Amino acid sequence: MSFVARCLAVLLFALVSVVPLHAAEPLIRVDILTPAPIVSGQQVQVQVDVLVPNFFMSAPQFPNFDIPNAVVTLPDVRAVNLVETIGGESFSGIRRLYFVTPQAPGDYVLPPATITFAYAAVPGQATKGSVTLPPAKFTVAGVPGAPAGNVAAATALTVTQTVDPEPKGLKTGDTLVRTVTVSAQGMQAMMIPVPDFTAPDGVRIYPHDPVLSDQEGSGKRVDRVTYAFEKPGSYVLPAVEVGWYDPASQKHATARAPEISVSVADVAAFKPAIAPPPAPEEPAPAKWKAWLKYWPWFVAVAVALAALAWLVTTALPRLHGWRHARRLEHEQSEPAYFQRLEEACRAGRLPEIYSALDSWSRRAGIAPVSMWLRQNGDEAAQQELARFESAIFAAKPDSTPCNPQKLLGGLAPARKRWLASHAGRTVSSSALPALNP
Repeated sequence: MSFVARCLAVLLFALVSVVPLHAAEPLIRVDILTPAPIVSGQQVQVQVDVLVPNFFMSAPQFPNFDIPNAVVTLPDVRAVNLVETIGGESFSGIRRLYFVTPQAPGDYVLPPATITFAYAAVPGQATKGSVTLPPAKFTVAGVPGAPAGNVAAATALTVTQTVDPEPKGLKTGDTLVRTVTVSAQGMQAMMIPVPDFTAPDGVRIYPHDPVLSDQEGSGKRVDRVTYAFEKPGSYVLPAVEVGWYDPASQKHATARAPEISVSVADVAAFKPAIAPPPAPEEPAPAKWKAWLKYWPWFVAVAVALAALAWLVTTALPRLHGWRHARRLEHEQSEPAYFQRLEEACRAGRLPEIYSALDSWSRRAGIAPVSMWLRQNGDEAAQQELARFESAIFAAKPDSTPCNPQKLLGGLAPARKRWLASHAGRTVSSSALPALNP
């Protein structure tokens, strides 16, 4: 074989071995699953597929991204694995779903977020790769007949309630717990409107922390409130209503938990337990005369028993009701909410910290916490809060892990400065000293 022929053979072999390595590149595919028309407040499902030749050597890192005037979340659910043949090449894929909730009418475009990964461009060898989200666009209209602002849009929404104990037969100082559950399809729990609880005169109301949960694009919010009855009478606890909009039927609707009628009786009035003995009509026989000298003791015992009966049936229930009301009032104070946040930080469980932080910020009236911390905290505290939010919401958390103790160490001095700046002003929640259980 001539020298020229050998050179051509080597070049042909090189071309044959190199071309397949570059014949197929990673692909990205984006689909807007929610059909038009889309209205503000409606949850939009954005499906993202990442496909590579052969197979993945590391999982794609789907990022969290921001869109102006929208809430974007990446649900913590299992990704879907794909296997496809494209152009005669075998591709493996990973599918994830984003939820985008627009807050106002207008055009929305996906940002150029980058998804990184490693794949087997050559079997057995890891090759770094990345794809960028295309500028997929969708248009959002306003909700017909709705006032300015966001409206709860869902495919279905229901409200149910339970009460404990039964609302009949209560007495002054007793309490009743009302649990209201709002379930919404096509809406995340954090987007469900907050139910409005009110109480008539003579009844004090104490809200508890809500419980939020999500599952496959639907959300559930559970609110629990305690009513304390201070006076006897008949009361009507108002109905709880949640308005929403159905994009499919283009109609407004209201889900409702009915009102509750409550009867509260007064504590039983004082009645002597033992009446004093009547005076004898005739002189007692001589054998009874010896006992007459003890009649003052009989009267004293009768009075003591009557007083004890009054204490048990009247004074103690009222004292118990007063102490219970004071304890509930303390539990709903800003210091008590912050104490629960401190306990959650010390325990180190991130979901409990998030729930306690959200409840404290709502009770203190400082939400969102990030803006409040910029005004009252330092740079280190802001960075620790950002790491905490990344650990809660991001598909790929910050490279520096969140430290709950450092988070608490940043929030505590910021709260002291905030309380000092509000000294002398009206506080939204009472700061009562702790009561003995």
